[in-house]
Amino acid sequence: MTTLILSIRSQDAIVQAAQLILSGQIIVIPTDTVYGLAMQPHNLQNIARLYEMRQRDPEPALPFLLKDSTYIKKFARVNRVARQLTRRFWPGALTIILPPSLNLPQPLRSQPVALRVPNFPLLTSLLDAVGGYLMVTGAIKSGYSPAITAQEAAAFFNQEVALILDGGATPFGVPSTIVDCIHRPPRILRRGLISEAQIKSALRSAD
Repeated sequence: MTTLILSIRSQDAIVQAAQLILSGQIIVIPTDTVYGLAMQPHNLQNIARLYEMRQRDPEPALPFLLKDSTYIKKFARVNRVARQLTRRFWPGALTIILPPSLNLPQPLRSQPVALRVPNFPLLTSLLDAVGGYLMVTGAIKSGYSPAITAQEAAAFFNQEVALILDGGATPFGVPSTIVDCIHRPPRILRRGLISEAQIKSALRSAD
């Protein structure tokens, strides 16, 4: 059966998406950068399935989208560099990698966390409905570019996900920049929408 595609602008679709996520299902959501595979992080079997679906090795840090920066301490031990960068670039296309919070359940403390607050108001209602955060990794298959429309996501994951929320073409269509804030000095692990020059400028201006 073909995976259902519903507009993220529909409140009924948000309710259905939240119910599926809270019941342990994986869905596809739009963001400001690219479409993503989204789920609650508490089902470890689903985390493994997430990477099987993408035909990729697990990422070095568990990826989360947060409703806003107040959730960061729930997931990570925050340092000065992270505070500087998030003040400048959140909400937006910056993912930061930090040590996991000691308050996380033990299985989620086994590796760093990758955190981002998207600049995408259409997601706010869904994030509210599921507790303020989701585990989200790019809707992509090995060897391909990430999906930037619901139709591209459907071409990758039809019948593999419970629902695809359609938010139209993503505003930027480029993955977020990833900065490792654990390492000293911080390292850019993936170049994206925010340039290396912008990252360095933000760190210099805060010194």
